[in-house]
Amino acid sequence: MGDVRGGASIEHYLHAASALERDHMVREGFEPGSLDAFAHRFGRSGRSLAQLLGVAPATYDRRVREGKPLSQDDSDRVARLIDVERAATRVFGDEAAAREWLGAPIPVLGGAIPIELLVTTPGHQAVMNALRRIMAGTAA
Repeated sequence: MGDVRGGASIEHYLHAASALERDHMVREGFEPGSLDAFAHRFGRSGRSLAQLLGVAPATYDRRVREGKPLSQDDSDRVARLIDVERAATRVFGDEAAAREWLGAPIPVLGGAIPIELLVTTPGHQAVMNALRRIMAGTAA
């Protein structure tokens, strides 16, 4: 799964030893098929999760069909979701609660759904700031 043709495995990313190793995997691009197992955690298919993160369905389908990894930018958005899920799990103490929060409208985010904000860097920052505020007890 980690070969150059197919791209990096999301499972490998989840257990990477360092930020530099994770950076290398994002630059290599995630193997689209590995997105399916990760997406299942959110009750979605890899295709629908990729679409939610801004990957055009036709692009995702073509990458799967051709056995090519997601682009660096698309892989970076997936990595942001992984990192935010980890942070939310730390804040809420439970993966299920974290995923529920990520998929629900959040008042401190103006009613936006956190997972939908991860398409952009500023959206990612807003979600991380909201989690920090919750951790500090200054937001709900």
